[in-house]
Amino acid sequence: MGRKGVEVTTGDKSNSSLSSYSIYSNNFVSYPSPQKFPSEFVTSLIQTISKNKYDVLIPVHSEDTYLIAKYKSKFEPYTKIPLHDYSTIMNVNDKGYLMKVADNLGVRVPKTFYPGNLNELDFIANGIGFPLVIKLRNSFSSIGLSYVYSKEELFKKYEETILKFNLSPSEYPLIQEYIEGDGYGVSLLYNQGSLRAKFTHKRLREYPISGGPSTYRISVKHPKMEKIATKLLDYFSWHGVAMVEFKLDRKNNEPVLMEINPRFWGSINQAVQSGVDFPYLLYTMALEGDVKPVLDYKVGVKTRNMFIDSFAVIKSFQKNKDFKLVKEFFPFSAKDDVFSLCDPLPSLKFIQIGFDELINSRYK
Repeated sequence: MGRKGVEVTTGDKSNSSLSSYSIYSNNFVSYPSPQKFPSEFVTSLIQTISKNKYDVLIPVHSEDTYLIAKYKSKFEPYTKIPLHDYSTIMNVNDKGYLMKVADNLGVRVPKTFYPGNLNELDFIANGIGFPLVIKLRNSFSSIGLSYVYSKEELFKKYEETILKFNLSPSEYPLIQEYIEGDGYGVSLLYNQGSLRAKFTHKRLREYPISGGPSTYRISVKHPKMEKIATKLLDYFSWHGVAMVEFKLDRKNNEPVLMEINPRFWGSINQAVQSGVDFPYLLYTMALEGDVKPVLDYKVGVKTRNMFIDSFAVIKSFQKNKDFKLVKEFFPFSAKDDVFSLCDPLPSLKFIQIGFDELINSRYK
């Protein structure tokens, strides 16, 4: 947005966030952690916004998105917030709720089980083959995700997940069949229930390689997936941005719904580089009330997060021992998510943070 002449103030719970190093960050504000100190986060952000003139407030991460949606009425006297209502956002984020809604709409989902107690695991293990996937109902990225390959492993990891995240019976994880196939994301922008932009990408690599955020991807078109994605968001009369994630089942080439991210996503650069600038479109829609639909884009554009993708390549080589992967360290046709010659500081800071975390993890 800075390149388009928008004055941008960035904010983060850390004083050394990547965004603050960008030449397009005109100002920077630090606030309490929305995860650890939700009330203080809301109070601090309202105070900052009330003292300054900000046309639009755009949350990016999960925790701040949910809190700003929850207390949207307190922010709205001072700025515009292009988010859906809190209850709908949280329903969509609940994978258990979403699977039931999608199934009722005729959308294919993985076979899903909702254990209320550990005694039900035996029935589930005997009723479906392995591998199985354990998922938290409310999570993002690959947090709380695990794969199990036997009854013993199912009992062990399921109980470990409950204890690790201190879950009550109503919050117990889902158990789903494993769908083998490539991952896709259909990204969408809606204005009060009306589609305004769409974009689809295919995952070429992800990290962790067993299932995590994409690190290398390509822009594609998949009309069937896009039809399903819009059907789902039409049902929720969506407002704002969201990404609908699918697996393309290798057995029958059919899309299977995985989840909906009711917020901005980590691979946003993929859409921007392909011609669908979701951040700027969202900003303009909030400020002016609407935008001209953007439903077409360049196909075949590749992007990657070079630093994290390098780890994905290494892990893939360790698993497959395929020396052809060496060339994947240098996919020169891909545009990087972070590195930019005209705005280099965020990428340098990103690399420094990555190495610091790598070194610290080795000495813990």
